[in-house]
Amino acid sequence: MKRHFPLLFLLSTLFLASGCAIFTPKPPLEYRPGVQVDTLSAGVSLSITKGEQGMGANGFLLYQRPDRMRMVILSPFGTTIMETVVVGEEVTVVDNSKGVAFRGLLAELPQQGQGDTWRQARWVMEVPAPGSSLRDGTVERTSSMGLKERVTFENGLVVVKSLANGDEAHYNDYEVVNGVPLATEIIMYSHDGGRFRIRITEPEVNTDLAPEAFTPHVDNLTIYPLSALQGKQ
Repeated sequence: MKRHFPLLFLLSTLFLASGCAIFTPKPPLEYRPGVQVDTLSAGVSLSITKGEQGMGANGFLLYQRPDRMRMVILSPFGTTIMETVVVGEEVTVVDNSKGVAFRGLLAELPQQGQGDTWRQARWVMEVPAPGSSLRDGTVERTSSMGLKERVTFENGLVVVKSLANGDEAHYNDYEVVNGVPLATEIIMYSHDGGRFRIRITEPEVNTDLAPEAFTPHVDNLTIYPLSALQGKQ
């Protein structure tokens, strides 16, 4: 996904005074260092673009650190069109409109398009706890997933992460929710020219999520291996 979440951009507010436009920087977000997103449930708006092609959708997101995620795409009438569930290295993609599901390992996802976005989802969500690392500036490090990345901080919050292959994740519009800094917009730019944007609304942070929240509903669906999904790309 492009691309959770402790992070921030300094925003500017426009004021008009005496006929002149004056930009006043928003004060840095105040938070308690070390707090981080352990669980998240939120409404989301999504957009995916590549070249002249693009699509948008609305839905909701569930996340539990370190490796559980569920993204549900809804129709304008509120019914579930599609969902993707990631638990550890296992991923299930459910296409309700066709009555089918695809199940396998993250490594089996297609190398391009939405498959590549989901392959990088854990990398996007994995960020240092706010204020636990560099205050301002850029560092190069190896993530807990073993990926070499370049990370830029502002006010102790991650604002950009990048990989050597050109993938980038930008974390914008931080808010403090339940005492935790949360980036309410994440944009992921893939090395192949794709752009994935997720905007978070009405977030609930660090509340209890039932284990079954990450159990995909596949009853009465025909289940295929992820290799079949790859064949449809």
